[in-house]
Amino acid sequence: MWLLTVNQVLRKMQRRHSSNTDNGPPESGHRGSSLLQHVGGDHRTHSDEGGDEQPGTPAPALSELKAVVCWLQKGLPFILILLAKVCFQHKLGIAVCIGMASTFAYANSTLREQVSLKEKRSVLVILWILAFLAGNTLYVLYTFSSQQLYNSLIFLKPNLETLDFFDLLWIVGIADFVLKYVTIALKCLVLALPKIILAVKSKGKFYLVIEELSQLFRSLVPIQLWYKYIMGDDSSNSYFLGGVLIVLYSLCKSFDICGRVGGVRKALKLLCTSQNYGVRATGQQCTEAGDICAICQAEFREPLILMCQHVFCEECLCLWLDRERTCPLCRSVAVDTLRCWKDGATSAHFQVY
Repeated sequence: MWLLTVNQVLRKMQRRHSSNTDNGPPESGHRGSSLLQHVGGDHRTHSDEGGDEQPGTPAPALSELKAVVCWLQKGLPFILILLAKVCFQHKLGIAVCIGMASTFAYANSTLREQVSLKEKRSVLVILWILAFLAGNTLYVLYTFSSQQLYNSLIFLKPNLETLDFFDLLWIVGIADFVLKYVTIALKCLVLALPKIILAVKSKGKFYLVIEELSQLFRSLVPIQLWYKYIMGDDSSNSYFLGGVLIVLYSLCKSFDICGRVGGVRKALKLLCTSQNYGVRATGQQCTEAGDICAICQAEFREPLILMCQHVFCEECLCLWLDRERTCPLCRSVAVDTLRCWKDGATSAHFQVY
């Protein structure tokens, strides 16, 4: 702005003394024009610098992002009010789901702890897990017996007047938690088997098979519920739209089921084949290793030696490689692929669709 003001003042001075230009010395006009050129040059220089600063201005995407943030700041209270209203309307269902999720987390972590103890696992703790899961399941199904939620476990529709989106989530959620409880209960039965019937090193394969079968069955249960929800009970609904949505849902679901079936097939193949992680170690090799297993810190029992020349107990090594794929000492690769769920864990994934 000050450059424009100086330029205007100089122009007025030039017009004021225009009559004296012819009579005055030529240097005066020259100096005036030079001064104008100098100021104009400075003005153009600053204009160019301003043009160079233009790329530093906010991009359109950044401006749109600021607008979205501003809108969220203004609309956040209304969003919170809406969420509070929805939570209050479904407070009972939310409380039940939180309770069942807590039960699952406790039972799952306790089972994994007992699996890591191998032969020292407590049968009383296993029985407590079974009783705890059975009690929670029976209590929930009895409390909501009028809805017949157990029908969804055998691919039937529960006793509900309407089936909106929240009802669908309620039924699918209860069925998924019950199936998780059944999965943990089956793993508890495998864990409780004595060593004479089933060796500790072989139990991980059964845990894997149970988990893969459970995930396959859990993915099949919501199908008929989603079909009924998409088509709806109102005859005025568009059958064309419902048919298109069912085709799309079936297409997406088929990929998921194919993956589950492939997992079950691999688990069964692993169950039927013997997997050797090393060869029997000789007495000299055990002596060189110190006669102490680095995993259990006890004397060797049925020792195995890996390719890296480290010696471990067979049961300890099998239990370790159920979780890891490297040697406990040197971290060299001992198995090609790591099979999850062999440590007794159950997937916490919520099977919504």
